Amino acid sequence: MSSFTITPKDSLEATLDRVKTTISNKGGQFSGDTNNGQFSGKTPVGAVKGKYVVKNGNLEITITDKPLLAPMSIIEDKIRNYFA
Repeated sequence: MSSFTITPKDSLEATLDRVKTTISNKGGQFSGDTNNGQFSGKTPVGAVKGKYVVKNGNLEITITDKPLLAPMSIIEDKIRNYFA
């Protein structure tokens, strides 16, 4: 597992709505609210799963499962792009 923190550029609600729409449109799943939640999606080499917790307006994201062949740095970069 790997964790990192993101400070949303928009309001928390707007950020989470945008992420939910993006992940869902790409065939993934997203559930949660402005306190915590989880998400999953597919990559060309396997599934990625994670969760988030809101602390002081920031999103603390934890990757709970990733494809063995995908470097964590690439997974983190992609997820940062969704949430930032």
